[in-house]
Formats: sequence, structure tokens, C-alpha cells
Amino acid sequence: MKKAIVVVIVILGMGFSIPFASGLLMERTVRSAFEDINSIYAASGTGYKLEIVSYDRGYLTSDIEWKIDLGALKAFYRIEEVVFKEHAEHGFSGVSSTTSLEKNPWYETFIAEKLQGHDPLHISTEYGLLGNIQNTVELDAFSVDAEDETIDVRAGRMVMTTDRDLKNFNSSGSWEGLSAGEKFEVSNISLTSNLKMFSAFIWDGDVSFDVQHVNAWEKDEGFDLQGLRGRYLLMVNDDRSATSWEGRFSIDGLKANDTMVDKASVSLAMNGVDVDGYEAFMRMYAQNMTQFLGNMAALDADSEAAGEAMKKQVAMIGFQMIAAYEKLLKQGLEFTISDLNIQLAEGEITGGINLRLLKDMSFMQFAPIVSQPELLFDIFYLKSDFSLPVNLVGEAPKLLTPLFPGMPTGIFVKNGDNLVHQAETVDGKLIVNSREVVLSPPGSVQPASSSI
Repeated sequence: MKKAIVVVIVILGMGFSIPFASGLLMERTVRSAFEDINSIYAASGTGYKLEIVSYDRGYLTSDIEWKIDLGALKAFYRIEEVVFKEHAEHGFSGVSSTTSLEKNPWYETFIAEKLQGHDPLHISTEYGLLGNIQNTVELDAFSVDAEDETIDVRAGRMVMTTDRDLKNFNSSGSWEGLSAGEKFEVSNISLTSNLKMFSAFIWDGDVSFDVQHVNAWEKDEGFDLQGLRGRYLLMVNDDRSATSWEGRFSIDGLKANDTMVDKASVSLAMNGVDVDGYEAFMRMYAQNMTQFLGNMAALDADSEAAGEAMKKQVAMIGFQMIAAYEKLLKQGLEFTISDLNIQLAEGEITGGINLRLLKDMSFMQFAPIVSQPELLFDIFYLKSDFSLPVNLVGEAPKLLTPLFPGMPTGIFVKNGDNLVHQAETVDGKLIVNSREVVLSPPGSVQPASSSI
């Protein structure tokens, strides 16, 4: 009997301790996640930073206040920080929390003045005992007046999950869209993703989206898009030295003023992007853009001085980015457009292009091409083919006439009811429409020597 009582006491004690343990595990998960996220922000150069303002952990509940420091972009966003107030309930299988933005004066002012005190945003989080996190963001439908127009924002929902190491992320969401009178409407957007973080800028996985309808009208000009869909594939190769991106996009219909497209689809790809070069490029780009936006926000946007300052900033950023661009010019870098298909009333447009870098290059190594353009074919591999309906472009003499003496045909040749183009580099030569193109005719003056 005594043993039974002891067992019951032990079981009850373990049961009563589970909520406390859940709260303890949640705190460890949150603090670890903040450290990891701040490491990502630091690596990205955006200047953002997460900070826990207070963490009050009790037996059955926890109350946390944390914020996002916007760093150098405070002036651009015109707010100092975003503060989150989170209340968590400790359970036997994990922790459930709700989060609000009520500690932000700018948000509370918006809710009070524009939405009559109704907060349409609902944020909830589930913290699992194994450290996994599921975050759900829900948006109620609401209307807001802006510049003599009523904007109707419809309901939406997004669910995001990640593991304790913040390496694997899955998300799915849908949004019914918004409308602004008869001027603009977007409806029924959905998004799904399954991603693994390789670094602050590089991910492995896929992202898909679907937009049912986009409609925009202004006086006699209009734009109507039906069934926009896309899927991205993000990949890192086996030795982790290069990354690739592939995207497939399609629409079910498009009307833009006098342009009518029945259907269209295309695949785009960037392959063999050097990992080290890309990370250096993105880090420098993020740092420059953060500084640029911060500087521009501090100026009077309507002043002439602001325009001149912007031009100087853009020129300086472009000059600074040259070295970063060069880091991407590695052998195997490839850009591809494939499976292009556009269906019009006049006929069908099809085609694709493949451009690949055959050797590591620097910008200075491109200089000899000015006097020896045929060197391009030792640097790049090119293959392209396109077909256009004659009814779309007519006889198009500019497309059918050779551009220079060393070109036997035009960019296109006529083939029945279509204008067609084919080109490929073969053994250091450019073949266009089955004929060799001579960029440097015999007898032309060549430099004494050149090297690439």
C-alpha cells in the first residue's frame, strides 16, 4: 500500500512539474533562437537586432517583451523599433503563446484612428518540447480610408514552422487579397515553401506561389492578369561551392491596354553561382543599400539637393560593387531561359537561350574584345532559338537584314508563317541560322598581341 502511494505521489509530482519544465524549455528555445537570428542579421549586414526587454517566467505562464531594433533603417521606416508583447501558457505537451503589438504607439494610433479600436492582427506560437516552433499569423478583414479612397483588406493566414536550430523552415499561407475601389484589386494569393538555410543569403529548397487575379485601371489604361503561378527551386551543389536557382512561371491570361495574351509560360535559371562570391556580393549590397536608404530618409525628398545626393550615392555604390560583381565571374556561371511559350491571337512565340561562362574572368580581361570581338566565343558558350509569328511583326526588315558585312543572314529568317532564329557557338565560331558569323573580316587590323 505504501509503495502504491509513493508511486502515485511520484506520478503526480512529475505531472505537476511538466508545465514548469515546458516553460523552462521555452525560455531556452527563445533565448537560443534570438542568438541565432542575431547572428544571421549580423552576417547579412542589415543592422537589425532582436532584444529581449524582459522575461518573466512563472510556473504556469510566462510574459515576455521583446523588440526588433531597426538599426540604420530607423530613419527610413520612421519608427525606432517594433515591440512585441508575448503571453505564454505552459502545457503538458508544450507551450502556447499569443503576441501583440500593443506596446507600439504608432500601431496603437493606427488601430484607434483608422480601425475604430479593432486589432485585425492575431499572432500565436506553439513551442514544442523538442524545441520546434510553429508560428501562426492571422489577419481579419478590415477597411481603411486613404487619399479619398477606401482600401478593403481581406482576410489571410500564414503558418510557419522551424526546428530548434533554425535551419529548416516550412510555411504555407493564403490571403484573399485587397481592393481599392475600381482602381486596383488583387485576389486569392497562396504561398508554400520548404527551405533549409545554408547561410544568411543562401537557401536550399523550393517556394511556390499562386495569384488568382490582379486588376488595375486608371482612366483609359488598364491591366488585367489572370492565374499567375510560379515555383522557385534553390539548390546548393554537393561540394557546397556553388548554388543554383530555377524558376517556372506561367499566366492564364493578360490584358494590358491593346495587348492580349491568352497564355504564357517560361523557365528561368541561374546555375553555377560561386557561393563565396555570392555571399560577398550580397553582404556588400545589403550594407550599401542599408546605408543608402538611411541617408536618403534623412534628406528632404522633394528638394533638389536630395536628387543630387541620390545620384552621387548610386554612382558610389555602383563603383564599390564592381569588385563584388567580379567575384561572380567564375567558370560555369550560366543563365538560361527555356520553354518560353506565349500564345497570342497572331500566333505563338517560342524559344530559349543559354549563356555560360567558359573560364574565370575579371572586367579587365574583357578589354581586348573591343578590337577582337571573336574572343567572345572563347569566353562564352551561347545557344539560342526563337520563333515569332509573321503576323505579329510583319516582314520586319530590321530582323531579316544582316547587321554588318560579316553576317550572312539577319537575326531571324523567314520560315513559312514564322520568323525563326537559331544560334550557337561551336569551336570558337558563332553560327547563326546555320551560317558562320565573321566578326573580324579578313584584312582587318588586329593588335600585335592579346591575352585573356
